[in-house]
Amino acid sequence: MMKRYKVIPFVLLLALSGCVSTKYVLVTPGVVAIDDLAVQAGTGWNQAPAVATPSARKTAATWTKDGLLLDRFSIIPGVPDGESLLIVKDKSAALPVFRADMLPNEIEELVESTIVKVFGESQAVVNTANLRPYRYGDNAGVMFDLEATVTDSPRYSGIVGAFIAKEKLYIMFFLGAQPHYYDKHLAEAESIIRSALIVETGGSEA
Repeated sequence: MMKRYKVIPFVLLLALSGCVSTKYVLVTPGVVAIDDLAVQAGTGWNQAPAVATPSARKTAATWTKDGLLLDRFSIIPGVPDGESLLIVKDKSAALPVFRADMLPNEIEELVESTIVKVFGESQAVVNTANLRPYRYGDNAGVMFDLEATVTDSPRYSGIVGAFIAKEKLYIMFFLGAQPHYYDKHLAEAESIIRSALIVETGGSEA
């Protein structure tokens, strides 16, 4: 399906924040827990600082290998019913929200309309395809592919994994610029998505 969205100006912060001098933290290879979601990380990933992802939820993490404008792997654990995948103060943003009774195609649409907010342009096209089931441990979920085209920016391709557990949504997505960075990191990004499992924690909330 293909949809065209008006992109809200606050997203410009995602691109402009790259100009701020901040520190990226090397992600240790192996099992990495992001709140109550554990994934198996490979080598060479760096976690972006909060200033580089100002709209990310507090429990979310964004990794990159070659820079956020070229590739990004985002992990968004435990989004409660009635909340959005991003957090913004601008009430006019009207971000779509997750509902615990969403069907797989509705989760796909939710991700579509949220992914476009990543790009700092006034207009973007997001195309998703190949919605397919995938099981994350004890939890049934989905995977699907996407492409995004933004004016004056690289064309991006990506892969998304998602599942609902305990009425919360868990999302992982990889975006890579075409033609090089998507192909370069896709296999490893997909492996990380497939490794995702819920782990026991002290019970923190997003």
